[in-house]
Amino acid sequence: MDFVVELKKQKMNIRTCSMKSGIPYATLYPIIKGQVDIGTCAYYTVEKLAKVLGYRPDQIVYHKEDFQTFRNNLHHDIKRNDLQTVLGIIEHEDVEYYRLHGDYIKMLYLVATVDYISKKYEIPLCDKYDEIRNMKLEEPFFVGDSAFLNKGVDSGIEEFAKYNIVEGDLYDAV
Repeated sequence: MDFVVELKKQKMNIRTCSMKSGIPYATLYPIIKGQVDIGTCAYYTVEKLAKVLGYRPDQIVYHKEDFQTFRNNLHHDIKRNDLQTVLGIIEHEDVEYYRLHGDYIKMLYLVATVDYISKKYEIPLCDKYDEIRNMKLEEPFFVGDSAFLNKGVDSGIEEFAKYNIVEGDLYDAV
């Protein structure tokens, strides 16, 4: 999370945030400025900051996993039970979590996954992602089978191509 941006959104400066949260200014300043990783802070500091900003502690601490691990875990869940996976994505607000942390590839990948499986089962699209459906990666992002590298964006699944993501198979987990 970009705490400087978040404080501006909430019309708050570091001093005010320090007073409201009870976190000493000297502790808070390097966290807000990105000099200290929030994930290395004491839980009570994370909890106090999250409360003042209106989030849960787990929403402001972000452990970025590499895309391939993210994709593999998702594909295993999809292979096990694709509808349950989609419900989980929607209910746990996974898309918003990645958006909040600026991980747009994972955010778009999840929306494409939800849309693909919804289409497969002829379920109406979840309207909470309508704004995101107008977004797109600037450069094509190729995942999975390297055979797609020379074929272009339109060679993969349509719901992913819309976001400039080339994906060939969601059920390929081993």
